[in-house]
Amino acid sequence: MTGPEATTRKADGARADSQTALDTSRFIHRKILLRLFLGWLLLSVAIGGAVLWLEVNRIRQFVHELALRESATFSGESAHNLERLDSSAQQHLAELAQQLVNQHFLVVELYDRNKQLRLETIRQGQEVAEYGIDRYRHRFPKAGEFTHQFHLIRGELLLVILVPLKGAQDLLTGYFEGIYQVDRQILDSIKEDLLRSLLFVTLGITFTTLLMYPIVLTLNRGLIKLSGDLLKGNLELMNVLGCAIAERDSDTNSHNYRVTFYALRLGEAIGLSRENIHDLIAGAFLHDVGKIGIRDPILLKPGKLTQEEFEIMKTHVSLGVDILSKSSWLSGARDVVEFHHEKCDGSGYLQGLKGEAIPLNARIFAIVDVFDALTSKRPYKESWTAVDAIAALKRDSGSHFDPQLVSAFALIALRLHEEMSGFEEHRMEAMLQHLIAPYFLAIAGGSRRQDT
Repeated sequence: MTGPEATTRKADGARADSQTALDTSRFIHRKILLRLFLGWLLLSVAIGGAVLWLEVNRIRQFVHELALRESATFSGESAHNLERLDSSAQQHLAELAQQLVNQHFLVVELYDRNKQLRLETIRQGQEVAEYGIDRYRHRFPKAGEFTHQFHLIRGELLLVILVPLKGAQDLLTGYFEGIYQVDRQILDSIKEDLLRSLLFVTLGITFTTLLMYPIVLTLNRGLIKLSGDLLKGNLELMNVLGCAIAERDSDTNSHNYRVTFYALRLGEAIGLSRENIHDLIAGAFLHDVGKIGIRDPILLKPGKLTQEEFEIMKTHVSLGVDILSKSSWLSGARDVVEFHHEKCDGSGYLQGLKGEAIPLNARIFAIVDVFDALTSKRPYKESWTAVDAIAALKRDSGSHFDPQLVSAFALIALRLHEEMSGFEEHRMEAMLQHLIAPYFLAIAGGSRRQDT
């Protein structure tokens, strides 16, 4: 082929190769960005959680020390025998308790060594707070120990503290219990410190992740080129096999391109998964791969085949399955190759499957294969209009074809046929290569199911 047509074909091929390389590059960039984002998220949660835990414990210790410092007025030289209090001692303790209540404590209670309540002072108007937190109290510690619990109630940070009281000779005289309220200024400062720490950690991880992106991209530059070359090679291999079969069968390459395009669009229309569309595309290209093993007198016979010849022709299905078994990369095409001659009523071959027992990809392909055969001009027939072809599909709906799939295809068939009618063969190839590349990249980038 020479002249302007050859130049145009070459330019289209170059554009298709360039587009494939661009698709590959974009796909790998997205994968790198996604993995870096997941790494950033994991590190942010892990390190941010560790920092949060450390900060909360630091805050707990800080508030606890504040509460202990104020409650220490009841220990040491100021301690009294809480089991035998005279009026003067009672008055003294009540004054001390009132001082604490006037500062940060909402409730102050004193218990003797037998854990009997001897004194209780409540800040005016805070009876509700005492009632709301009452279920957490009176968990008396062992001798020489203390207990404390934090609670956030109505936006207020409260500390319930229960402390053993010691006398001058370090003997247990009773217990101090109080509800300590962290004042608003300290609470705001705590929140600001906590947020500041988490912000610095997140920013540090974010900047580190952003710095990693160009490094990872540089390290993967060779992988990007290799992936593009592999994708291009695999698509070319699939295309060459399909076209070789078409040429041997006196068909045109355009048939493979059209049925692949129709199958792809129908798969998308019914919400087929990426992996299934990938397998559907491969099956569409290679649906008659087994015809390589059929002898020319039968394969190229212009007239109707005899029953014996037809039985030989049907073996192209098992031959195709055998060919695909040699390649794990092409194994996804098996459903279409093995079952696209089955019919919904069970009258197809080789296994005579019925209805949904026929794999979905094979049911999809059977529809688009017949549609293209009807709308294409062949040596033995003229092309049908798309409207007539759709009507024929509907007549055979339920017997030959899946009714739901026929209904779905009927909605898009006219538009798809019109779109493909405007393309020459080499433009079909370039357009189709661009359309199918993302599906093969997605499957290559992920994990494929294992065929059994």
